[in-house]
Amino acid sequence: MMTPRECFQAILRHERPDRIPYQFGGPRKSTFEAWRKQGLSEGQQANWGRFVGQDGSMGIGKLNANWLPPFEEKTLSVEGNKRIWIDNMGVKRLDAVKQPTDGFVTRQYLEFPVKNKADFEEMKKRFDPHDPARTADLDEDGQPKPGTSWRDRIEQCNNADVPVIVVVPCMYWRSRDWCGFEGLSMMVYDQPELVHEMFEFWTWFLMELLDEPLKNIQVDEIILNEDMAFKGQSMLSPAKMQEFMVPRYKRLYDFFKERNVEAVVMDCDGYNNQILDTMYPDVIDGIQPIEIAAGNDPEEILTDYPGIFIHGGIDKREMRFSREQLRAEVAQRFKTAWELGGYIPHVDHGVPPDIPLRNFLYYVELARGFASGEDLDTYEPPCKLEKELGPIEEMFDPRKAITSAYGEEEEG
Repeated sequence: MMTPRECFQAILRHERPDRIPYQFGGPRKSTFEAWRKQGLSEGQQANWGRFVGQDGSMGIGKLNANWLPPFEEKTLSVEGNKRIWIDNMGVKRLDAVKQPTDGFVTRQYLEFPVKNKADFEEMKKRFDPHDPARTADLDEDGQPKPGTSWRDRIEQCNNADVPVIVVVPCMYWRSRDWCGFEGLSMMVYDQPELVHEMFEFWTWFLMELLDEPLKNIQVDEIILNEDMAFKGQSMLSPAKMQEFMVPRYKRLYDFFKERNVEAVVMDCDGYNNQILDTMYPDVIDGIQPIEIAAGNDPEEILTDYPGIFIHGGIDKREMRFSREQLRAEVAQRFKTAWELGGYIPHVDHGVPPDIPLRNFLYYVELARGFASGEDLDTYEPPCKLEKELGPIEEMFDPRKAITSAYGEEEEG
């Protein structure tokens, strides 16, 4: 019997596994908040992975690629339920003070800290890849606390029976954090030399941060967060990807492969095919989460890009309604996964709060059955998880959630 790690590795290599890994997709904070009112207990939430029977994975220990030190958060003004403030990334924002539900953040970005080369020189001071706080929790004397560093996890990771996965922001994602989407888009044309410098810096930063850990730990998948696509197209044209990203991705790809990383996968919401046309197979091995609403089709991707590894691709929108509708969607994706290989189906983005808890638990049991080889046409799950829930107090209403954050406008 294959371990979860061996099943995972078999799929990314397009081999036949004993079963498809049990991956379902992660509920958002706001989703758990809504589900607590639908009968989910505190204990079930705290042990969510165990409750739903999801296959685990493990990281390599603390890995902080963020601002060190972070910017000091500062409130500039408050009017009614609106606050203008500076967040810990140095971004000026407008937020609802009272959010609709925990984790449901309504915000508007007003100003970003990097507008020119001088700003970027200041920003770089917060990104020393060798700061010891990036790879371990430190005690009051600045020494690593036991068990928090990758150095303490080498044997555990290398002998794990679950996949070892590293997730880091990559160059487009991080530069957009510094400049904003509009700012970065304009810089590509107005200050291209600065975009080259930012992307080059981040390539160097990641290699410096990851060099020693990856030499010691066998990583199955590294996920490079980019989120650089809309519905129907990418945020950089293929030509601009070739100019700004592909040469640096090639260096990163070679760096990871030299350290025996099995799969280099981009995390990108939106439509993926322009990215794949430009970057696969030379500088990435796969992509996720395959958002269906953006025009992606897992079967098409697996057919048009032979050998690719993907995960995601179950349309979250289909989970809001009848179980028959939900079942048809899930069966379709597992049919593709079993027939074409290289694919682990799960929800195609963070699980939103408008999906009813009982629907999601039906999906969990259905997916476990399909992943284990149950008949796609006839299998119906026993719905045991639903029986462990408490009573429903209130179902999530998106209109009510929005009104609670913007009640003043709604009333006016």
